[in-house]
Amino acid sequence: MFGRGDKVKDLTTKTLLPPGDLATTSAYDMGEVTYYEHEWERQLAQMYLAPSDSSQASSDAKAQDMIRASSTSAGDTSTSSSPALVGFKGMENLPTELLCKVFWHCTSNYTPISTNGPSMPLILSQVSSQWRSVAMAFPWLWNEVVIDCGDWSNMPKLVKCAHYHLERSGDLPISIYTSGSIRPSSQGPADTNAIHQLVSPYASRIWHTTLAFPLDWLNNFLRNTASIEEVQSLESLKLVYHPTEGSGQLADNNLFIHAPKLRKVELEYASELGWRYLAQNTVHLPWSQIEELNFIHIVASPSYLQYMLVRCVTLEKCTLSIVKVAEEITNQFHFLIPHPPQLNHISLPSIKRLTLYNPKNFDYIKYLAGLRIHFPSLEHFGIASGGDPRNGRQWSHTQFKQFITEANVLLRSVSTPAHISDADIESIIGEVPSLVELDVSEGSSISETTVRLMLQGYLASQLEVLKCAVAPELLSNFLDMVESRFVPRKSKAKYRGFKKLVIRCPKDSDGYREVEERVEELQELGRDITVVDA
Repeated sequence: MFGRGDKVKDLTTKTLLPPGDLATTSAYDMGEVTYYEHEWERQLAQMYLAPSDSSQASSDAKAQDMIRASSTSAGDTSTSSSPALVGFKGMENLPTELLCKVFWHCTSNYTPISTNGPSMPLILSQVSSQWRSVAMAFPWLWNEVVIDCGDWSNMPKLVKCAHYHLERSGDLPISIYTSGSIRPSSQGPADTNAIHQLVSPYASRIWHTTLAFPLDWLNNFLRNTASIEEVQSLESLKLVYHPTEGSGQLADNNLFIHAPKLRKVELEYASELGWRYLAQNTVHLPWSQIEELNFIHIVASPSYLQYMLVRCVTLEKCTLSIVKVAEEITNQFHFLIPHPPQLNHISLPSIKRLTLYNPKNFDYIKYLAGLRIHFPSLEHFGIASGGDPRNGRQWSHTQFKQFITEANVLLRSVSTPAHISDADIESIIGEVPSLVELDVSEGSSISETTVRLMLQGYLASQLEVLKCAVAPELLSNFLDMVESRFVPRKSKAKYRGFKKLVIRCPKDSDGYREVEERVEELQELGRDITVVDA
């Protein structure tokens, strides 16, 4: 779709690149003054780095931790040697493979490319000549860019800096993420071609992209890039559009219809205040190969939703946004669907994981009844509430019980971030004997009765993954229950006990302090137990 061609040279800062090997250059931090061996480095820092004290403190925290650690181990307090190497006496001779691992961990929580400060790869590459040599030759450090867009006026600089990173990624697959919203500015009209300029030079190598922009920016991109070469490597796509004044619907487009590897698609309307309607025949995708399809704050008419889902013959995961009733969509947008077709009941046997995005606690039973869709192979069911927890993420056990009765499926997994009572937790475990995984970590503490029944083997006989809150006074009994389910490796029993536990409880409580050593002992024995502070 997008041809890389010779446009890379035009879209990157060619005049800023060094004439020779990048690995031979270095920059030294000399107090408040930074000396760059080459003019291109100084220009690069002035154009897009310009770090502020506040952003610098957060973005290079990990690098500074390594500096302090190595300085302590080396016992070097001298300031007369090269400033870039002060504190690195213990690390400057690390093997390249080990240093690459250090770099990998430093970028695990990726620092966004922004005008507030340098990204972590740039920080690491300016520590010393050795670090620069390794960083520039380590393409995995550069093949993923996260861009904090901020104000629209920053986009030209951010695009150039993103390309500076991606040029060093070799032939690796590329990931591009954008975050934040572009806000109106008084400096002139927005450059809606920024998305095209960002992705087009490298589109043939992009395997995932998240494009979060105002709707008019996305629509301009979708309309004006339909005739460019197809994306060969794209496997995952997420489009997030922010509301803008007078914005309408997502543009009709064929942009990704010929992406041969596309498997996952997510469309999101970035507003907690309402949802956006997806007009008929707007999205054109290679439906037969889509394995995951998610709609967040986006709803379609029942007929259009059936049209899309029935063509996704390999679809396994799906997220639907809930409104009051399905007919509400057709009634509210009757001018877009003057003669809605009569719906037949359809069955989607490929879907195994269904998540209902329901931030306003609507009756999802009524909504699903209007869709007339049956999920005979469903194994995972989730209610994603979204929004601020203070708005009230409520669990309706009446709806859940009706759903599993009408669906007539053997659920293996249930999850929800809703406020769920201990009685409802016990009801889920009791009413779904096939349950293997349960995530109710945002709910009330599991009750003493439930723990006792699980200890005696009357509940959750197949449960392997449990994420829940546990009151401090119940922690000891809870761990007794967990250990009672341990099955020796040589046993031929099909049920092997808990494989993963996530316990939410206050770590500053006496109850947790009493069992803390016991938890650590279980972890040392290889049990996958995580305690999250409540």
